[in-house]
Amino acid sequence: MRPGAVRPRPPRPHARPRALTAPALALAAVVLAVGAACGGDDDDGGDDLPPLDAAAEEGRQLAQDKGCVSCHSADGDDGTGPTWAGLWGSTVELEGGETVVVDRDYVARSVREPREEVVEGFNPVMPSYDLTDAEIDALVAYLEALADQG
Repeated sequence: MRPGAVRPRPPRPHARPRALTAPALALAAVVLAVGAACGGDDDDGGDDLPPLDAAAEEGRQLAQDKGCVSCHSADGDDGTGPTWAGLWGSTVELEGGETVVVDRDYVARSVREPREEVVEGFNPVMPSYDLTDAEIDALVAYLEALADQG
């Protein structure tokens, strides 16, 4: 060995794994609980959908990338927000009793100013998103693809 060189430590033959501490276990429990409350693995629930065209697939990917699928499902189950299955073209009741048809204009307003027209029975917790018109169009294409899923 060269002078001044540090000798590597040999592996311990029977080293025991470190025990998890109570704070580490508590942190793991919190992470699992938050993940379950927010949709968990970001599965968009669209596994049973027929193949999507390019625009709808772009919208599906956008919804996943922006975290929309944490609150909105594609399989008919309501979450923190309404399901997207069968939503396109339907008439929804808003807080206060007004109704609106889910079309491109409504989707754009709901994404950009979500607290202005809240669907009855849901809390106004959605953040606003500054999506481009092209991104809105992709999201609309995805919602149109889900129209028959509800």
